[in-house]
Amino acid sequence: MLRYHVLAVEDDLDSMKLLRMVLQHLPLEIDHVVTGAEAISYLDKQVPDLLFLDISLPDMHGWEVLSHIKSNSSMKEMRVVMLTSHTEPVHRLIGSLQPIAAYLNKPISADELRDTVTNILQLT
Repeated sequence: MLRYHVLAVEDDLDSMKLLRMVLQHLPLEIDHVVTGAEAISYLDKQVPDLLFLDISLPDMHGWEVLSHIKSNSSMKEMRVVMLTSHTEPVHRLIGSLQPIAAYLNKPISADELRDTVTNILQLT
């Protein structure tokens, strides 16, 4: 069975536990890093099928990680889901101007998260 490789860049361990729990029945292998620097280092070595990216990271904004991704030709097609607690209109506007697959606010419902991943990876 085909398994999709996912990287979650998330500094909140409770959010990460929820993400793993909700997506555990999908054909995914989920790796996890906490900082933007770790994400960039990871992505420079391998490109996942899907990236969950938090905006507020301990060392930089998720937007900076996204900029690095989109400036690298080998990662331009990677699907990115911004998963954030930022509900301010300015962040949603920034997200709408970025080449991302989805912008999801925490707390997110299990169904919305599962449906988003299923649709992006065309698992149905």
